[in-house]
Amino acid sequence: MAADTESKKGNPRRSFMWQTWGIRMGLLVAPLAAALMLTAACGGGEDASEAALIAQGAVAPDFTLPAANGESVTLSDVVAEKSVLLYFSMGSG
Repeated sequence: MAADTESKKGNPRRSFMWQTWGIRMGLLVAPLAAALMLTAACGGGEDASEAALIAQGAVAPDFTLPAANGESVTLSDVVAEKSVLLYFSMGSG
């Protein structure tokens, strides 16, 4: 009868061990995942010598990006009409 009661309730010590194991794994995996996401967001580990840098005051290379309305916008077309300030943020959206 006692064995039957223990099997229904489960072993509290074993349950506690699994709970602490899950917490420990979370504490190990979360920082690793955060480090990988930060590395990817900051250029994947490229150093400044590998990246194509543009000097301050230099003319920006021509590029085309989608606008909010879905049309394509090319830098050279916009510069012909008005002044343009280029700002690229490393932060999230």
